Amino acid sequence: MTAAAAVSPRRIERSVVFAAALLIVIASALSTRIGAAVAHRGLVPSLFELFGVSAIVWFAAFAICAIARDDDGRSAWRRGDAPVLAAMVGAALLPLPALGAAAVFGAGAWLALRSEPASGARRIGLVALALSAHLLWGPLILKLLGSELLAFDAQIAALFAGGNADGNIFGQAGSQAFTVGQNCSSLTNLSLAGVLAVTLAQLFELRFDRRLVIATLIAMLGTIVVNGIRLATIARHPNLYDYLHGGAGMMLFGWASLLVTAAIVGTAVARHPDFAAR
Repeated sequence: MTAAAAVSPRRIERSVVFAAALLIVIASALSTRIGAAVAHRGLVPSLFELFGVSAIVWFAAFAICAIARDDDGRSAWRRGDAPVLAAMVGAALLPLPALGAAAVFGAGAWLALRSEPASGARRIGLVALALSAHLLWGPLILKLLGSELLAFDAQIAALFAGGNADGNIFGQAGSQAFTVGQNCSSLTNLSLAGVLAVTLAQLFELRFDRRLVIATLIAMLGTIVVNGIRLATIARHPNLYDYLHGGAGMMLFGWASLLVTAAIVGTAVARHPDFAAR
């Protein structure tokens, strides 16, 4: 066999390697949430509840894999990739979910800035940046501005319940008062609309135009309304507190919020000119 006839080994794709590393750091960022779900509800019930993680987050992880699989070698390796990958693995090995979330952001920024336009690596980077809004920036903003943001949720709940709000406390006159905590805030899941819009845009290679921006904002408003209705129902029917705060009722409202978000963003994607031209 001549040298020309020899078959060269298949080149390791940059997008595939970064996709695998991203899945590891995403799992690290979600480890506390997944562990708490299993500890409180058990393995099988947690599985049906997606381990307390939004279906949109799981879909974004799937999209990262799908984009990497279909990249067809369009993503060239860049100097500095090795240290970034090493940092991602190191972050995943440490028992600090916030560090994993920071690694998702760092990897997303690196891929978005250091990849060819329209390449799989750049599209994966944009999905990772959107995910970091949910995993890193949303919780951080909620901690820094918690009192003001939670007061906003209480005002929305009081508006729907026909009651009053004082700070993050709301309720009806002469009835029991309730406190809006960080886990009850609509702002916890507000970024999911953006995650879904960016993920679909990158999966189908769509321009993120005004149509998608408006749909994302409307879906965010829908998230606030659905959570406000849940909190208002608690104020009107205190006997349903356990059901709506941590039971099946909370899960049903969570799915309602997901369906509203998916319907609004999905409709905008389906009507996008680039999608129609596929």
